[in-house]
Amino acid sequence: MPANPLRPASALLLVLALGCTSSVNPATGRREVVLMSAEDEQRIDLEATQEIEATVGLAADPTLNRYVESVGRSLAAHSPRQDVNYTFQIVEMDEPNAFALPGGHIFVSRGLLLLANSEGELAHVLGHEIGHVAARHAAKLDAHMKTLGIATLLGDLLSGSSEDTAPSETAGANPFARYARDQERQADSIGQQIATQSGVDPSGMARFLTALDNYTKLNQGFSMPQTYSSTHPATRERMAEAASLAQTEAWKNGGGAAVPYADARDAYLDKIDGMTVSRPASEGVFVEDRFFHADLGFSLRFPFGWETSNEPARVMAIAPKRDGVVLLELQGTGSDPIAAAREFAEQEALPLEHGTALRIGELPAFRALAIVPTAFGALNAEITWIALDNRVYRLLGGLRGGQISKYQGIFRKFAQSFRRITPEEIASIEELRVRSARALPGETLTELSSRTHNEWDLTFTSVANGVFAHEALAPGQRIKIAVKERYQPAPATSPAPIPPAAAR
Repeated sequence: MPANPLRPASALLLVLALGCTSSVNPATGRREVVLMSAEDEQRIDLEATQEIEATVGLAADPTLNRYVESVGRSLAAHSPRQDVNYTFQIVEMDEPNAFALPGGHIFVSRGLLLLANSEGELAHVLGHEIGHVAARHAAKLDAHMKTLGIATLLGDLLSGSSEDTAPSETAGANPFARYARDQERQADSIGQQIATQSGVDPSGMARFLTALDNYTKLNQGFSMPQTYSSTHPATRERMAEAASLAQTEAWKNGGGAAVPYADARDAYLDKIDGMTVSRPASEGVFVEDRFFHADLGFSLRFPFGWETSNEPARVMAIAPKRDGVVLLELQGTGSDPIAAAREFAEQEALPLEHGTALRIGELPAFRALAIVPTAFGALNAEITWIALDNRVYRLLGGLRGGQISKYQGIFRKFAQSFRRITPEEIASIEELRVRSARALPGETLTELSSRTHNEWDLTFTSVANGVFAHEALAPGQRIKIAVKERYQPAPATSPAPIPPAAAR
């Protein structure tokens, strides 16, 4: 076969000429090639925000959300990029994490708020994420991956290589690794600059990275979930750079923070006082295999030994063999389960078979069989609609690849366990909340934890507060602890509007 006259370099130039735009990076003032338009950034931002709300969930804590929003907006006012609307929200994640979407939506996890020990630390995390948006890192990485990826692909094709090899994860072999690290450093620098311009302690980033490094060490050796350190690696090099830049920023601004750290920490602990440690009981809680939702007023037992998950849009459990699932979803308002089943079938273009009206305890219900398409294949499903307090719930039991009779008894037992929650069950619901206690003279962290009935283990308490477990604390030193408290459901009212995620 004759050699292809189109060389890799000219092919790449042709692709760039057809598809690239050039823009000035607002953070650096330099003209850079990007493949993602501002409109694309906004579209991706909106789609991702909706997905985060549906799958991860946003914290329903108005006071805490207003606080995080106020800190973020004071920083965003100094961002070098002002053509986006910055918003700041808390996501329901136990792990310390923060991330930014290209259109200006910035999220910080509940776990990160727990790990931070001052507003300065929180501000630097938010400033770092603003830095990603300001420098258009998503657009730049998109361009970098596409152009370098195209060049590599064309080179392989023109050299006759057709091997489907996985890219190496090592920094030396992965061409994107250094690029991503450089983005993190730039975001650190931008974040520290705008935080300092906002009057924030410039040492906040180094302090937080130290806490994050300790958290990572605490979890090392276990199967770790996605955390802030997964995408924002808290390396010693990065910690040192943050500390050095903090000294530079403090010198340029005539000194350090105006507020002593101990006072700033006390002020921050006041802001997070009473925050739930994990997903709040207002979204329902599992007590062994029974699920209680005090605010919606129901109780439901899930199959014993199945893996449960409480998500914003649904509560579900997966069979040990991964071939069966049961889930509960709130379909909408109403009191007629037959009408709800008909509405669902029409919306999903889903034929229902063997429909039967029945009662679950004193509650009206309707049951039918259906083949439900999912991303993991078709499910042979039995679906039950139940009405309670002018809300209709949809309970589905599905089996992948087999006769529904295998789990039908479990599915029916699951649906039949749905009932109104009892006052005794409501009284049994507890949740962990963040509180603080002041050390007595000569008291160690071990002794303070015992005295205050702290539910956190000693190691995590030590990391969360940046202190050593067996050293004497300063008299009056304030320590974050987790306290188990009885849950008080909101007063019963008429049904609230169904969240879009829950009504899907």
